[in-house]
Order: sequence, then structure tokens, then C-alpha cells
Amino acid sequence: MRKVKVGYQLDFRNPPGSTLSFRDLYRECFAQVEAAERLGFDSIWLTEHHFTDDGYLPALMPAAAAIAARTTRVTIGTYVLLAPFFHPLKLAEDAAFVDVVSGGRLRLGIGLGYRAEEFDGFGVPRTQRLGRTLETIEILKRAWTGERFSFDGKYFKFRDVRVLPQPVSQPHPELLWGAGAAKSIRRAAELDMGFACVGGRREIGVYLEALKAAGKDAAHYSIVNSRVVYVADSEEDAWRDTRDALMYQAELYGKWLSAAAGTADQSKVLIRPDADRLRRTSVLGTASEVAARLEEVLDSTPMTELIVVTQLPGLDPAKARRSLDRFGAEVLPRLK
Repeated sequence: MRKVKVGYQLDFRNPPGSTLSFRDLYRECFAQVEAAERLGFDSIWLTEHHFTDDGYLPALMPAAAAIAARTTRVTIGTYVLLAPFFHPLKLAEDAAFVDVVSGGRLRLGIGLGYRAEEFDGFGVPRTQRLGRTLETIEILKRAWTGERFSFDGKYFKFRDVRVLPQPVSQPHPELLWGAGAAKSIRRAAELDMGFACVGGRREIGVYLEALKAAGKDAAHYSIVNSRVVYVADSEEDAWRDTRDALMYQAELYGKWLSAAAGTADQSKVLIRPDADRLRRTSVLGTASEVAARLEEVLDSTPMTELIVVTQLPGLDPAKARRSLDRFGAEVLPRLK
């Protein structure tokens, strides 16, 4: 099996009807973070949305700071941070703080966002998402030098500002571009950023070709990609434990993605509530079955880092923790 780094992802979602309080869910999720570091995972990844009925993590930097305080070794990444909803100077300050607290372990995957509800809620026109994000990336890099600077852009203008503390990471925390469409993926190479892939083999191929066309060595860039992974006594047991959570998640993503694409046909979007497809594309089963499936994935998909998603929305954290422990003991050593 090709060796890769392995991360663990959390989104702190608590669907309507859950008997678990957010306080208890957060406590269980942070316990999983600490367990993941002890088990040998390389990274923890956080993902973001806003104005959802399940409290989908809306506060990436506070969550990253809490994880930084609870860990000593794992890197802490965003998969992805929705840049149009942040003021770049405030983001630069918050990210620098987390990078200092963590001793240089912060990694920022940056995306454009797509849900109309979020753009409406923050009062940001969706048509501005690319321009705001590109200006934000430029401002972050300049702010993190620790020197005074001015900026005169289309969306942001300020004079003689200085952001401290300066990050521990030099020249700055790693930046990754989160995208799924080919045109946007190629922009990652143009921006000299790693790739937070929200697709799979085809999308990574587009990124690698873009790096090659730009004369850049792919060995210098991170390519991170996620999979739902659940270890149980059998594939049937794993599916029984995860089915409702997977369908809940897919129904929401299907709705969001199809709305963003301007279609009511969810068959056209990447994630949709198709039980057979979800069962087939998720990595479920015994430790040996999961390891075999991941070997196939890694041999066909040239990522540098696999992100494991186990704590699905609505899944009992005790079951997620049991799967995490089994993955860490029986599968993880085969990947690293």
C-alpha cells in the first residue's frame, strides 16, 4: 500500500431531534481529537458552514485554537475555510494567534463558498466571492510578514496596518485551495497553493496537470482528500450504524449543491441521497476490508494525505470513537 499522511475530520454537527447537547457533543469530539493524536494520526481537519439547523461548525479559528491547546503534534487544518465571509485582517490575526499557540501547526484550506443562505446572511454578494477571496489571500501573506503595509483593492482598502503576532510558520501557514470545478482547480496551481480536493482522482489529475503546465514540482505541494471510513465487525454492521447519518448528510449536501448549480435534479451533483451509491463510495467494513479498500483508493488517487471522516452528523459519538480506535490500532499502521 502506498504510504500517506492520515488526518481526522470533524464538523461538530448536531442534527435536529438529537438527544445530545452541543456541550456534550463538543466534549466527545475533542476527546476524539486527543485520541487521534495518541493513535498516530498526522492531522486534524475542520470544516465550516453557517446558518444550518444542525449547528455545522461556524467558528473555525476558535475550534482550531481549542484543538491546538489540547494537542502537541498533529497539524490543524481547515477543509475548507469560506474566505468571503471573513475580513482578511481579522482572519490574519486569528490565524496567526492559532499558529503561535500551536507552535506552527496551522494549515489553511481556503474555499469560495456556494450557499445562497450564507452570502445573504453575511450580506456578501455571491458574485464577489472570487474577487474577495483572491484579495484575502494576498492580504494574508502581506499581513503575516509582521510589517506595516497598505492595501488598495476593489473590496478591501486600508493604510499602514500591522498584524501581530507574526506566525511561527515561515514564511506563513500552509495555504491550500479548495475546489471541485476544473477551472477553479487550475487556479490552485496559478496561486502556488496546495490542493484541498473535494472530488477524487479526476480532480487531482486536473491539479497535477496544471502544476506540470506551470513548470512546478508536485512533490512540493500537499494534496488532501477525504473519505467516510467506518470500522465495525462487518460491512453490514458498519452500514447499519452509518446509514441514517450518511443519508441525512447527503440529503443536505444534495439540496445545497443542486441549489447552487441552479437545478432541482440532484443526480447531477457530487453528493446526493442515493443509499446504494453512499454504501458503495463510503469505506465500510472490518479492519481488513477497510484497509483493502483504502489500498485501492490510494493506489488510484495520488493524494499526499487522506482525511478520514467517521463522526458523521447524528452518529452516536461512542460508536464513532469505537471505529476511530479500531482504525487507529488495526488500519492506520498499514497506511503510514
